[in-house]
Amino acid sequence: MPDFACEILFESTAGRDRGVKFRDYEAHGVAEYWLVDADAETLEQYLLRDGAYSLTLKSGSGQVRSPVVTDFEIPIRALFDPGENLIALRSLLASRGSAT
Repeated sequence: MPDFACEILFESTAGRDRGVKFRDYEAHGVAEYWLVDADAETLEQYLLRDGAYSLTLKSGSGQVRSPVVTDFEIPIRALFDPGENLIALRSLLASRGSAT
């Protein structure tokens, strides 16, 4: 199992992503789980604590930082806005380039 999982919610899959997959990832020790709701433009970040997921963040703005993926932090709006996405991607690539 991975350390990090992210699901994009669709009407047809939201129940499974919030139910079966949520419990499966939790049971198998996936340390971080994101649910991205494109319709509501929100991100839910769950972190595994003592074997159970805890909702750490639910927002449509601000920053999200992953404690599992080293040095990964992005503006939440970058998940939904193409312009913000491009800015975040350029920033991530620039920081990776300077680290090597």
